[in-house]
Amino acid sequence: MKTVVLGSMGFIGSALVARLQEKGIPVHPIATSSKGFRLDEDVEGLPNVLYGADTVYLCAGRTGGVGRMARDPLSFVLPNVRIQMNVMEACVKAGVRRLVTGQSITGYPDSPEPMREDQYHEGNLHPAYFVPGNTWRFIDKVAAMFKALEVVFVRPSNVYGPRNDFDPQTSHVIEATVRKVHERQDPFVIWGNGLETRDPTYIDDLAEALTLCRDCPPGAYNIGTGQSVSVRDMVYMLLSHADFSPRIEYDLDKPTAIQTRYLDCSKARQVLGWEPKVSIREGLQRTYDWFAEQEKVAA
Repeated sequence: MKTVVLGSMGFIGSALVARLQEKGIPVHPIATSSKGFRLDEDVEGLPNVLYGADTVYLCAGRTGGVGRMARDPLSFVLPNVRIQMNVMEACVKAGVRRLVTGQSITGYPDSPEPMREDQYHEGNLHPAYFVPGNTWRFIDKVAAMFKALEVVFVRPSNVYGPRNDFDPQTSHVIEATVRKVHERQDPFVIWGNGLETRDPTYIDDLAEALTLCRDCPPGAYNIGTGQSVSVRDMVYMLLSHADFSPRIEYDLDKPTAIQTRYLDCSKARQVLGWEPKVSIREGLQRTYDWFAEQEKVAA
């Protein structure tokens, strides 16, 4: 059976393609955005390349850190809605059985408790996530209307790792912190009070979970460690690894997001048979070492 990966040159897509190939699964990679199809625009030709596919992975979308969400929250709306709806429609036209696609955890309510998949539409969203969260809740409802298509939503928590976006204007907290540590910024500024807790998921663990979604029951699956670690602790792990001891400052005027966010991943464990393999400390060290090597080569 033909397996297609849309967004195969991106951070998640490239890791997924590599993992599928390691498992001996034939894969047809398709680049998107400026390097191929523009999935948020006219994609009349997309059904043609999807014909014969049993499973399509969608690994493309508009993402960004809390800074980007604060500056331009509406930039997350139309691109993601168009991409998801265009691909769903193309899959139906091409007779694809299954679509496996990512879904932002910004759709979960503002709660300190670990979130289950069935809580996605419950409660109020954190103000920083109001726009993207409602966008993804809408996409979730739209997917239910495509009765002829099995849709699997993978909801990963704070994915990070080598080859991700390290641009300080658009990156997420881990990649931004890796860059700041490598640049040995002193004083070292942490946005907010550093007590926000997250559930970081290493890219290789997500890629493995995605491969397991080829044959699972349709629906949503949380992917994370199921544990929470504070931003401050992640900073200190990276500083220790880099043997760097700057003066730490906290900028309470910078935009911050939800105070606590982590996921109940018991469904992925029980149904997919998935377990995270890379600890937070090991993942941070791998990510830092990769970035340092890239900067060395570019120098």
